[in-house]
Amino acid sequence: MSDGFESTFAPLRGQQPPAPFAFPEAVRRRGRQRSQRQAVVAGLAVVAVAGAGAGWAANLGPGDGSPTPGASRTTVAPSGTGSPSVAPSPTPATSAPPSPNGSGRPDPGAADLSTLMLRPADLGPGAWRKQLPSEPFSGDTWRWADLCAAYRSSDYPSLRRQADLDFTGYATGSAGYVYEHLHRYAGGWGPRALDDVRHVLATCAGTATPSTAPGSPAPRRFTVVGSGFAGDEALLVREEQWNYEGETLAADPVVTLVAVVRVGDLVGTVMFSPDRDEPYARMVATAAAGRLAAG
Repeated sequence: MSDGFESTFAPLRGQQPPAPFAFPEAVRRRGRQRSQRQAVVAGLAVVAVAGAGAGWAANLGPGDGSPTPGASRTTVAPSGTGSPSVAPSPTPATSAPPSPNGSGRPDPGAADLSTLMLRPADLGPGAWRKQLPSEPFSGDTWRWADLCAAYRSSDYPSLRRQADLDFTGYATGSAGYVYEHLHRYAGGWGPRALDDVRHVLATCAGTATPSTAPGSPAPRRFTVVGSGFAGDEALLVREEQWNYEGETLAADPVVTLVAVVRVGDLVGTVMFSPDRDEPYARMVATAAAGRLAAG
């Protein structure tokens, strides 16, 4: 009987996973952050009963510096040497304007985030249906949490100035999707939030040429392929994820796009399925910015 099991599972020995396992420090950090987030959500749920903070508490589910006006922006692209190429950006000051109501939360009169998010009409042709990710965050509450081994929460001060959060998603056909995370930041912190996105992409851009050596982790690479096309600020990010086919690294990566748009202190992050191209992503990101402008 044991020989039968041995022969059945023998081909699986040495097979690489379809994607790299998380670094141990990232796994430990996620556990700590998840515990902290559960405590935050519990606290917000209490606040929601009193009529404040309901948007974040209801929608999280399972699932320090101010910007310098007119500062030059960071661009990210893999370089021929295997290191990201980054244009310098001035270091922000260490304080930011307080939120208008002095609480660190959005003003009571601020628009409900759920009214500012993408709708099926913004997504173009397709039988779009509501589809939310089961757990959109596994650490810090933004798309870029634990992006690489060098990721450190303390490097991104805007994370501590998130005042409200909501998310939505839609699917069409068998594999098409569009997901959106929408953050409202404390007064004056929206520009810094975009700078923090540039910073994490520069930190975790990846190498220009993925290693094909046996046993190498399946790499990811991030490249900013567009900016300034919507809202007050916008970025279009190309993500390339290599996977293993048996013991061999696939020749071509799976390519997905992420658009980040800012209007004031509102920042929308829109993620697309692999079948969506850059013109489509720009179109939807522009629609997302239009929705934010209504807030």
